[in-house]
Amino acid sequence: MKQSASEKEISKLKHKMEKMEFDFKLREEMLLKKIKEQEMTSLDARIRHDNINDTPSQNNGIQTRRSTIRKYRAVPETETAFYATHTVFQNHHLGVKQVLPFELAITNVGNAYNNHSSTFVAPVDGTYVFHATVMGLDTHSSNHMRAHFDVDGTAYSVFLVTAFDQSSQMLVINLTAGQTVSIKNDHVDEGFVGTHHSTFSGFLLYEHSSVNVIVGK
Repeated sequence: MKQSASEKEISKLKHKMEKMEFDFKLREEMLLKKIKEQEMTSLDARIRHDNINDTPSQNNGIQTRRSTIRKYRAVPETETAFYATHTVFQNHHLGVKQVLPFELAITNVGNAYNNHSSTFVAPVDGTYVFHATVMGLDTHSSNHMRAHFDVDGTAYSVFLVTAFDQSSQMLVINLTAGQTVSIKNDHVDEGFVGTHHSTFSGFLLYEHSSVNVIVGK
């Protein structure tokens, strides 16, 4: 069966877009490689400058240089992950913008999650992943519960859930050190179900460094 003119045109456009995407990724990889090469060139010059007035033996000088290079090449990765829930089964009469309590931190690698305030505080600049599941509770104010991820006062990923049903959301976001993430209620006098029916978790996907391209920037 022959392709129509419009199908041929669409096929050509798709091929052209795929080639453009491939070329863009190739240029991006070349740029990152060049940046890293420039970093190492600068590092070598810095090491030579630091050691120019030293008079150790040749072997000691080589060991010193290798040790310094390893130190600069090493990119420390902060270990950060948490998983929390709430110990009370029914939680009534939540206020507007009240943080949902997840005070039982089952996992808290790096201690970036504050179980007293039920808030995560980013320890470093990086890209983070968060996930939460909220089970609604039958209240007198409405027939559904509404909540959201809160990042320093900005709302993301809304939860809309009827009584004794569950709503889940995932958030992938760039944070700078010190920014906070929590789950907040939207309507007055709402409620939710705890005891592992509602949970809040997150982890550091990767830490940003001076030579990395920051996603979304």
